Amino acid sequence: MTGAPSTTRGQRVRDLAPLVGLWLVVAAYYVFVISAGHFTRWHVWSAFYDAQAEGILHGHLYLPEAPSPALMALKNPYDLANMPFWRWDHSYYQGHLYLYWGLVPAFIAAAIKAVFHTPGVPDNSLTFAFCIIRLVAGTLLIRDVARSAARRPPRWAVALAMLVFAVANPTPFILARAGVYEAAIMGGVAFTIAGLYLGYRALGARRAATTWLALASLSFGLAGGSRLNLIPTIAALAILTGLWRAWQLRERRAGDPRRGLLGVAAAALVPAGTIGIALLICNHIRFGSWTEFGRSYVMTYPYFLAGPRFLLPDVYAYSIAPPRFTCWFPFLSSGWNTLRLSVPGWLSIPFSPDHHSAEPTIGLLTVAPFTVLALVAGVVAAGRVRLARALADAPRLMTRMNWLWVALILTVAGAAPFLILNVTTMRYEHDFASGVVLLAIFGGWRLLAAPSSARGRRVMAWTYGLLALATIVAGVLLGFGGYFRHFEQHNPTLLRSLVAKLSVCR
Repeated sequence: MTGAPSTTRGQRVRDLAPLVGLWLVVAAYYVFVISAGHFTRWHVWSAFYDAQAEGILHGHLYLPEAPSPALMALKNPYDLANMPFWRWDHSYYQGHLYLYWGLVPAFIAAAIKAVFHTPGVPDNSLTFAFCIIRLVAGTLLIRDVARSAARRPPRWAVALAMLVFAVANPTPFILARAGVYEAAIMGGVAFTIAGLYLGYRALGARRAATTWLALASLSFGLAGGSRLNLIPTIAALAILTGLWRAWQLRERRAGDPRRGLLGVAAAALVPAGTIGIALLICNHIRFGSWTEFGRSYVMTYPYFLAGPRFLLPDVYAYSIAPPRFTCWFPFLSSGWNTLRLSVPGWLSIPFSPDHHSAEPTIGLLTVAPFTVLALVAGVVAAGRVRLARALADAPRLMTRMNWLWVALILTVAGAAPFLILNVTTMRYEHDFASGVVLLAIFGGWRLLAAPSSARGRRVMAWTYGLLALATIVAGVLLGFGGYFRHFEQHNPTLLRSLVAKLSVCR
């Protein structure tokens, strides 16, 4: 008996070793991309959050940089005619400059600076850290779902799924220009995926379920505090997870259904709610309004509009807009002001004059074809709901896997406002891409197990594998470009060498 704990720990180490190996390899690839192949030298695109962290460490929520006297002297500094005096992409209010992005990454940067006494935490460091959090949480979730599946998927399918999740577009593309926009977006993505993993653990835990639930709620709160448009989504996820856990307790403790429900409610809502309240307090301190995040005072182009006339162009942009193909390495790219030109002649897309599509955008289905398997997930989820209703079988419906289906659908649906926005850009794709990839992974596993014949299973396996391989290759190739030709600008020698060796034309 004395050797049992040691044996258990050894088994856990052996189980985790392949996953840690994957994390190290993918982390090295992320470093390769973000450093343009230099590894030890990273180009700093921006350091907005570091400036905000300095302000926090000095006891205030405005930026240390003072506005220019010319800006402060203007009667209406937000007038477009005064654009030459603007501090671009900053909010200006009553003599101070502020950030209008979520403040959670800034508080994280402040904590790092305070604990490690580092001179700076640029936005690319935060983006990289958030990509690692997303990688670890996502692969742990994939592993746990595979282990708890009624029909376990093959190991090769799980390994491919993890690689797809790690490098599918737009993750490498985002790393190739890791600025403040990407830091905010990846913070929201990372903590959302971490919350889904922790929530899945909470709903399957025999012990410490409340602790897992509280950690999931905390992670959801951090997601909303990083990416402000996620706040409605993370609120829905926190409530959904709490309700699911409450139903579990009710079924297990039928004699006293109220027992433990207060603890569940507190664990599901208090951590996320505390972060939400803290954000509102920060708003009031900064702008004198509980609900003002600084968007009303931002100095940038005022062209963000929403409306149904933008739906078709946005759906095209984020679903099937193609990359530019060439015979020169890296073969795939996306340029500026090319979205409208990419529309094939047989397809009529009504781009209105006020639709701004200048930035690079490639459809998810085009360069991440594995995501087509997400459709399988939708069919499976709909079938389960119909079956459970027909049988009036609530326990069959309220499983933790069904919670995950619903949570992922909520995560993807939370990005729906971007489909009626008059601006398209690749980074916005990350607001829904991770959820779509996870739906595709779990739906794909269902597809692998569906055929009854050996031939059918082989066909499904080849389909799954080829879609995964195409997605992995496309993601890696797009990482050599990014918004501003990252490798071409910051390591032209390496890129020229790769072009000379790998191009298929001369």
